[in-house]
Amino acid sequence: MVFKEDTSSCYHCVKFYVRTVNILEKVESGCINLRQNELPTLENVCRSVTPDMQLITLFLENFVPVNCRSGLEGVWQFAYQDRYRNTGECDHPNAMIESCQTAGSQFLISNQKFTINYRKCETIKESFDGSVEYSCLGDWFVGKNHFFAVANTKESRKDEKYRCFLKNRDDDLYMGQSDTPECNKLKSVEQSPVRFRLTPVKNEIVVPGCNLPQNFTGDWINTANIDADVVINQTHIIETWHPDVGRYRQTIYVCREQRGTRFLMTRQNVDGCQKDFICFDFVPRHHNIIRYRKSVALSIDDFSTVCSWARFPGRAEWRYDLLLTKDPVPIRCPVAGKFKFDQKGDIPFETRILGGITESPRPDVYCKQNISDFSVCDTEQKEIAIKENYCLSVDYKGRPVDIYSDPDYKLKCIGFWKENFRSYLITYDELDAFSKYRCWVYQRADLTKVLLSQALGPFCSVRQEVTSWNYTEGAAVALKMEEYERERDQCPMNFDDGTNPWSTQEAYIQVFRFGRSGASKLFTFSIPLVIIWKLFAFAAY
Repeated sequence: MVFKEDTSSCYHCVKFYVRTVNILEKVESGCINLRQNELPTLENVCRSVTPDMQLITLFLENFVPVNCRSGLEGVWQFAYQDRYRNTGECDHPNAMIESCQTAGSQFLISNQKFTINYRKCETIKESFDGSVEYSCLGDWFVGKNHFFAVANTKESRKDEKYRCFLKNRDDDLYMGQSDTPECNKLKSVEQSPVRFRLTPVKNEIVVPGCNLPQNFTGDWINTANIDADVVINQTHIIETWHPDVGRYRQTIYVCREQRGTRFLMTRQNVDGCQKDFICFDFVPRHHNIIRYRKSVALSIDDFSTVCSWARFPGRAEWRYDLLLTKDPVPIRCPVAGKFKFDQKGDIPFETRILGGITESPRPDVYCKQNISDFSVCDTEQKEIAIKENYCLSVDYKGRPVDIYSDPDYKLKCIGFWKENFRSYLITYDELDAFSKYRCWVYQRADLTKVLLSQALGPFCSVRQEVTSWNYTEGAAVALKMEEYERERDQCPMNFDDGTNPWSTQEAYIQVFRFGRSGASKLFTFSIPLVIIWKLFAFAAY
């Protein structure tokens, strides 16, 4: 906007920023004198206004409080430092910021305020005991800086009534406050006049009423929530994840009641203000996997209501979510043997060198035929070795000529099961940059043929099948494999469709040697059988 002084030929350019219904910010040029015959347009008068000019904050005196949730919500224990009064940080365990929303409250103003409870630190002379109640005037973003303005409800002096706060979207555990009604003093959280270091807390203690299965205890990864870290003990489930905004978020579930496979849990939300109730339907643990479903959250502490089957979402396309062990123990792979494969997909397997460089130069081996190899040939059949360009040639004795090359990928099998008439496999690869855990859909197509489809991440989509190969179905690559075990490979074939994942099967390779020693062993085992037969005959007589 362009203004002209009545008593002179000065023009002023004022640019307004409407931040909230209660807050305006402006930048203003000085006195602009135009040349003769130059028109007072925006371009001519406002050419000196730049984005880095000092902002002036305007507060509405008859303000209308707004809901505090978008600006600050939660219960926080805080430590604070007033840079103009002291150099130390006052960290008292009872210093709290309480900004909670009361759902359905008839007093709307209760959701438009928050309280900062200060506590005196013995080592900080300038610290004090007291509480300050603020009304929220709105919030806004400038880049990654999150500003929100407040008004002290117990203060009548204008220069002490209004304050600005600043948070950063990438690090929401620190907060800055201005010491005057000027938001332009807040350049960053670290350089703010008053700085708060926040620690989220839960404001209510919930007493457990049941126990979780003992084999659930440990550290897990929740594939349904951006690979959140989950810690489970006898009565609690603590889930911590790292979203794109802020440092971390944490939710605590407390076991309240159990009936069969369903567990009624109390959920203490991220902000710590209120609690609700949610139901988990667990499948008994197998291998390194816990499969579960979650109901919608309700505010009623009633098992028959919260854990009703109608409360579980998904309808026709529901599936179990997965908890995977953080430090998995390899198991016997459901698909074993030596296979050659053809692949198709957006992210196919490629030739690479594990570790980036070989320990010694490899000899040049002439190869007549190259294939893509998928092998599970170790003694216990617990590791998958994939070689994208494998030399199939052998020498005159039938021995492989390429004995120096290493596989491109080494995957450990950590769990498998059958669900919705499909067989699923979870593998673990420490060198996978995107996700250490990968889900596969597998199926036996013939006596010697197996089909596999690898997912993009640690879980398989409901739409993914053994022939899926692109992102539209959540797959990375599809493999068509055919068994080709040679005489000297010693790689027996094995297949388990995962119908009973709780069965404990291990692979044992026993070598039978024929000759004098073998004959003597056979004679040794035959003697007890004859004696037993004679004893039974004598008893019958």
